[in-house]
Amino acid sequence: MDPGHKKALHDNRVILEKELQITPIISHFDCTGLLPEEVKDKILQCQLTRDQNSTFLNQLEKMGSSAFGQFLEALKKDEFHRDLFDTLEKIKPFKEQLVAHVRNSHYQLMTQIPRVPWDETATMHIDQVYVNLGMRQGTKGNKEFEPIDSFDDLFRDLENDKSAKRILVQAKAGLGKTTLVSKIAVEWAHNNPTHPNLCQFEVVFVISLRHVVGNTSLTHNIISQLFGKFSCTESDLLDFLKANQSSCLLILDGYDEYSNSSSDINDVINYKMFPKLSVLITTRPWKAEYLETTKRMNVYAEITGFSQQDVQTYIKKHFSNKECAGHCLHYLEDQGLYSFVTTPLILLFFCLLWDEHQKDSDFELPKKYSDFYRQIIELIETRSGIKLHQKTYLQLGEIALNALLSKDKSLVFNKQDILESSVDESVFKTGLLSQSRTLKGLLPVTMVSFPHKTVQEYFAAMFLVHKCETTGDDDIMDQFTSMEEMEDFQYVFLFACGMSKLATQTILTYASRFARQWEDYDNEPNHIMPTFDFFMLCLYEFVGFDDTKGLPQKLQGMSDALSFLKFIVIDDTVDSKHFHMLENLFRIPMVQSTVEEVIFANNFNFKHINPQHTIQQLQQIKRIGLLYNFVFGSNSYNCPEYMYECQFWEELPASTLQEIKLINRVEPPYPPYLLETPTMYIHRFKQLTTLYIAMHSSEAVEMPWEELMKELEHLPHLQSLTLEGLYLDTQAVSCLAESLRQSGTHLHHLDLIGTWLDGSSEAFGSLLTYLQECVNMKSFTFIVEKEEETILNETNFLLLKAALSKMKILCTLSLNDCSGAFSYEANVLEGVNPQLESLTLMYNHQECCLNHLTKALPSFQTLKSLELIHNALYEVDDNKVIELFDSLSCLSQLTTLDMSYIWSGHMSSQTCSTITD
Repeated sequence: MDPGHKKALHDNRVILEKELQITPIISHFDCTGLLPEEVKDKILQCQLTRDQNSTFLNQLEKMGSSAFGQFLEALKKDEFHRDLFDTLEKIKPFKEQLVAHVRNSHYQLMTQIPRVPWDETATMHIDQVYVNLGMRQGTKGNKEFEPIDSFDDLFRDLENDKSAKRILVQAKAGLGKTTLVSKIAVEWAHNNPTHPNLCQFEVVFVISLRHVVGNTSLTHNIISQLFGKFSCTESDLLDFLKANQSSCLLILDGYDEYSNSSSDINDVINYKMFPKLSVLITTRPWKAEYLETTKRMNVYAEITGFSQQDVQTYIKKHFSNKECAGHCLHYLEDQGLYSFVTTPLILLFFCLLWDEHQKDSDFELPKKYSDFYRQIIELIETRSGIKLHQKTYLQLGEIALNALLSKDKSLVFNKQDILESSVDESVFKTGLLSQSRTLKGLLPVTMVSFPHKTVQEYFAAMFLVHKCETTGDDDIMDQFTSMEEMEDFQYVFLFACGMSKLATQTILTYASRFARQWEDYDNEPNHIMPTFDFFMLCLYEFVGFDDTKGLPQKLQGMSDALSFLKFIVIDDTVDSKHFHMLENLFRIPMVQSTVEEVIFANNFNFKHINPQHTIQQLQQIKRIGLLYNFVFGSNSYNCPEYMYECQFWEELPASTLQEIKLINRVEPPYPPYLLETPTMYIHRFKQLTTLYIAMHSSEAVEMPWEELMKELEHLPHLQSLTLEGLYLDTQAVSCLAESLRQSGTHLHHLDLIGTWLDGSSEAFGSLLTYLQECVNMKSFTFIVEKEEETILNETNFLLLKAALSKMKILCTLSLNDCSGAFSYEANVLEGVNPQLESLTLMYNHQECCLNHLTKALPSFQTLKSLELIHNALYEVDDNKVIELFDSLSCLSQLTTLDMSYIWSGHMSSQTCSTITD
């Protein structure tokens, strides 16, 4: 029976037992087949009318979904039961009741939002202030975010063209995650036809994750946060969700504020519970990265904040007085501060400060976030008429910091626990702490929280600074063991840097332990920029947004804290403020001597940078990287991008630069100057020791590489050369060999990875002849593609074998079958340095390869890593395979064995067992 109908019977049980006349009711049910004869007899055997009615009502709940309707029909037939019929007929099914209540709940809880975060009684309609947030969206297969017009687009899986089941929305603090959730709930409650994807859901449930306490069930949290007076058991709601999950949306707001305590909520996210339920999760970026890597999200979205037009719209909505709004906008325009207020929360705070100080001719917007929040705290105190003592601030700060450092990262506190900490009770009258009543077990308790997580982080920073400047804060800072953990505390550290030089020095010095390096960007480029942003934002907060004139004096004695500047990434996320700061930093001798590595990447436009203020001043720079991650807008040599890039190359420090990386990560067609600029200027860098060129495209593209290969003859100190994904024809291979010979250099590292060789065997032979001179080669990778012509004929095979045998200190060797190295009777591994530490063989499908390897392996007693990748053992006799594995037993130092994609499906179970042993 429907839970709503069952509840109606319970609510009216007394009157039904008293007034029901059972005879006509039983007569009606005789015709339906719902009432078994034995139950009917049991009812009629009862002597008292109340007992008969009670027995019937107990059975009625067990008769199935149609029983309540039949009961109404029976009541309707009999005039005596007319009043009972009128009472029960009004009762709607549970689903209708639930949907109606949730809509009403969203009207009450979401439509009116606090005008100020610290006063929940002063509210306004959400439409009075809501401005469409800038949003970008991607999918699991393509996280290249594209702008979207409406949040309604979130509820379609663009990749599979169906309803999205797990939606991740990330945004930095204050960008409006919770406001967006409220708007979604309100628009669904209104059944707004302009949001068809949203309105496809029959019910939208919202859970604030900061209020999830302990291992409470999903249904418990929905009921406690959303249902209010609506009577519903967890069992009824659980049954409803099971039956209707495909038509419901669950919004989990604030995953970064979640203590991860509820197994139900975790199971829902992981599809273990209600897999057909659509779930939208909001979080700060640091936790978004965790969700992306550990959970199965269908849609990824990012709130980007307000545009200048959005700021103007918001201010006009906030101020009813048009003249006041105009003055406010003029101030932002005149001071060039639009970029400061693109965060909705900051813009709200700015408007509140403007309200307070608009008549003050000396009013200026604070230059630091910490000062901004300090003024907001002062405003709260002023409006409450209560002045708190510094001791109370520090007590609140200690509570805030300890909670953020705790395992569950608490954002909600028991009021009694705070009072027991001797905190001045007047703090509860200021609005700095919001209060709410809830149940803990069967007992009501008062829970409190800060108006916004950033306010809690501000107080935590206050206490952190106090510890730093009085007793030292090593016990706090030592708790952070990774950059990810420090980024989780970004706003605490940001505020602290704005309050104290000593705190800034301590925080940046600790964070520098985890600063990323060149190799990290190569492997995990998406993890680098948040780290660099962390350092830059802390530095901004320390010196103030515009106050950079006294920078050298402010940074005096902070060389350890600035060690993160050894490695700098400049890409499309670095805005004009970052450039302004970098240009000022680069003028400081201490910084000039610190910077060693710079990468320009991801749609970076050279016209944004003034070489005279940046690269020219970095004469100590040793490594430079250019990652062409953008699609060129022009093929003309006269286009601005080409001209700016030429200027950039001209200003690079020729006397100190040791390493250059050129990496392309977009698909063709390419403009001619992709090769033109490095070809023109590479000869300047006489001290260059490392050159890395990679074309990361899905297909080999013919390009005139021979000109760049010719220029290598001007690099006498070149020791490491990597050519990845290039298409080298006969002329290019010949030029490469000749240039290396003319330069007089003897390579220590040569990596030809995924490179297409379309040259003649003679051209390739000249390169192999040169390699025989590289007796100090430490690493040699020869994993290439080739056209039909065999570049490694028998003559070249002997040249390769001779070259390998002369590399007496070779530590790392990688070969593949496309090189033809295992196509001959002789073993190419004979004569290879027995001190070899790493060996990789790929795509070797012939039995001779296996024989050569089995014979050679025992001689490599120092081998630590062996990779046999895509080697088709199904073409090999089982006994030969067993012999290969037997040869591994003598390699006592082997720590890494990678046998990815070893195809051995035909092997007998006995052979597989032998190999395992």
